[in-house]
Parts: sequence; C-alpha cells; structure tokens
Amino acid sequence: MGCYHSKPAERKGLFSQQEEFVWNNNKDTACHDPTTDTTEASDSHIPNLNVSDPTLPSPSPHSPPASRPSTTSLPSLDGLTSLSEVWSMPQQWDKFKQYLATISEGEDSEGQPLIMVRYATFLEMYARLDMEYRRGVSREMLVQLVTDMMEHEEQFLGRERCLKCIDTGMRREVLETVKNVKTGNEEAGPRVFIVIYPRVVDRLEEMLGNYQNMVMGQEVVNVKGKS
Repeated sequence: MGCYHSKPAERKGLFSQQEEFVWNNNKDTACHDPTTDTTEASDSHIPNLNVSDPTLPSPSPHSPPASRPSTTSLPSLDGLTSLSEVWSMPQQWDKFKQYLATISEGEDSEGQPLIMVRYATFLEMYARLDMEYRRGVSREMLVQLVTDMMEHEEQFLGRERCLKCIDTGMRREVLETVKNVKTGNEEAGPRVFIVIYPRVVDRLEEMLGNYQNMVMGQEVVNVKGKS
C-alpha cells in the first residue's frame, strides 16, 4: 500500500444520492447500497447496512447467558434470507443481533464469552468508517475511527478475543497496516480492514442461515403440535 496522499480523486461505491439523503435526514441510521460496486476492492460484497438506533437497549456482549434473550422468544425475520435484506431494515437487523447475542464461540482466559454479536458490531463500525471516508472527512477523523475499531472493548484483533474467522496472517497484516496509518505512511479508510472484511461478512451470512433454519424448524414443530 502506498502513501495516504496518493488516493483516488473520486470515492465511489457504497452510497447513492438517495442514501445520502436518508443519512442527512436520519442521523441514527447509515444506509448502504446493497448492490456490489466492483470499481474498488474495498466495496466488494458489502451488504446493505442500517446501524441500529443507539437509544434502543441491546444485550451486553459480556452478560451471562441467563440474562440474554432465549432463542425460543426470537421472532422470524419475515422471510428475509440475505444479509443485505436484513441489514437494510433496522428492526430486522436488531432481531438478528438479538439472536447473535445468544451464541458464543468460546471464552477468553478471563472467562468472558466471545459472543457472536461482536461480528455485527465490527461490521457496523466498518460501515461507519467507509461512509465517513466517502464523505471526505478529515484524515484525523478517519484515523480516530480506525483507532476506535482497534481499541473496541471486544478486541476484534486482540490476542485472545480476536474474531475466530481471522487467521494469524490476516491479523498480522492488519496490525501492520494500522501501525502505518498512525505514522502517516498509509491512508486511513476501509482498506485498512479489507483483508478481514469478507471473512466477517461470510460468517454473518452463515449465522443468518443458521438462524433462519432454526426459526423454520420451530415453526414446523409448532404446526405439528397444533394438528
């Protein structure tokens, strides 16, 4: 990667004029075009995203399993089968996050669970970084957004709490890129995390499929129970 000054003259990709209008009229929601723009590597396979309303309560990623919502009480996503569809609707995205908050992929050395909802959190933060990059905000703000992702309490790239879909080589590459961003040798923006971004999306797509299968299975059982 080159010096951060050598960036393209125009930033195309995630946001259409209509989506910019939605953003300007709803500060709590960032809307992304679900279509794929192949003009830049950082845009490939990015799904539609609406960041959840921060005023709505959400389960703590470190809360004990007993305090998190039961999977039996979670509603169906109304036939939505793709991550892009679910992410385009704040309420549906929140439902999916509730499901993710009930699943752990292990624990760290302190016994803190690695809750799957952190994948959604990472993607929300990545989308914010991408949006601000395309809006042309200052380098200082972009560096801060990158730093926020690196220093988030979930430690997406930490030694113990690193997202399980990220291998050692990917982690090392991103850490080196972040170091270069902070010293001014690389551009701050979504490309910092592009090597791990597709892995996160794939993992969320997999979890969405699992959730839909679970819901359909429950519906079959309920129908049989009424017959």
